Amino acid sequence: MKKFYSVAKLASVAFAICFSLFSTQVFGQCGPIVENFNTTGGSTAGFAGDFGFGSAGGGNNFNGFLLKSNVTARTIYTINTPTYQLSNVDNAIGFGFELTGRSAVATATISVFYRSTITGTIQQVSIATIVPAYSPNGLAIICQTVATSSLPGFPTGGAYRLRIELTANQGNGGSNDDIIFDNFRTITLGISPASLPVTFVSFDVTKVSSGVQLNWKTAGEENVNRYEVERSSDGQSFSSIATVAPSKSNAYSYLDLSAGGTAYYRIKDVDNDGKFKFSNVARIVNGKSFVVLNAFPQPAMSQLTLQHSLIKSTATLTLSTADGRVVSTMRPTTGSMQTQVDMSKLQAGLYVIRFNDGDGNIETMKVIKQ
Repeated sequence: MKKFYSVAKLASVAFAICFSLFSTQVFGQCGPIVENFNTTGGSTAGFAGDFGFGSAGGGNNFNGFLLKSNVTARTIYTINTPTYQLSNVDNAIGFGFELTGRSAVATATISVFYRSTITGTIQQVSIATIVPAYSPNGLAIICQTVATSSLPGFPTGGAYRLRIELTANQGNGGSNDDIIFDNFRTITLGISPASLPVTFVSFDVTKVSSGVQLNWKTAGEENVNRYEVERSSDGQSFSSIATVAPSKSNAYSYLDLSAGGTAYYRIKDVDNDGKFKFSNVARIVNGKSFVVLNAFPQPAMSQLTLQHSLIKSTATLTLSTADGRVVSTMRPTTGSMQTQVDMSKLQAGLYVIRFNDGDGNIETMKVIKQ
């Protein structure tokens, strides 16, 4: 824990405002500190993303924290937590953390990942966007509690992990522009013995002079055996063309030197226990790439998961009836690659999803509500 403040000053801000979906809470209600990064031997303790390990105590690591240097204003920096496990009697997810550093954070957006009992797949749900309240000595304390009943299909005693997106309010990319994340808290029992599958944060393909360049980023690499690069000429029958070993870097690339005119790609994550998961499907035609829309389950009973390209702030999603009547319009979460569409109140029948990525690319697909 980096000491930018004295014990006396810390006491003076112990009752700083903490923002919650449901109520204002003191920091202790978020649970005990489960990771202070002080005894991790210089590692990030299973936390992944844009932050690296930092220490104010030299080589002993007794004053550790997560550090992002060379911060620039209005840029989003991401932290992905390890997988945690609720007990069977817990009915809320509680967490907290501290922010310091010379670059203030404008907003902290938190999403939770878990395996839904409704769809049987990993769901991402945005649970809060928080404006940190910094004290005069540069400390911001964030405390949050979210009822699991507000998370569709969250299982009793479920495993989950969090993604924390911090948007810098200031910074010019200099060596003195930094954000420090420390003292993560949770009310959970600890790291889950049954890890969630890896999360694909992004996946894109680009035509280059020598072939097709594939790039993907992941979060939650806790049980990964390998990544398989798969290619198809029709978007239906895929075959493996390469294997990439996990490196804990969370960022991967592969250059396909034998690609044809039109090709479809996806990444297959294979875990050590044999379970596997696919990324979104990307298509490249005449040098231009697209992410192929995919929706499941079909037919949908209540919740529909739509896989799409990486969301920018201008993206929109529209759900219409077969005769063109718009029933809902939404803006998917910035930085996500899938969106939950609530169809529970719709009548059974055929619907059309229209996805606009904000860059002039529009795709539509038909879905069925049962």
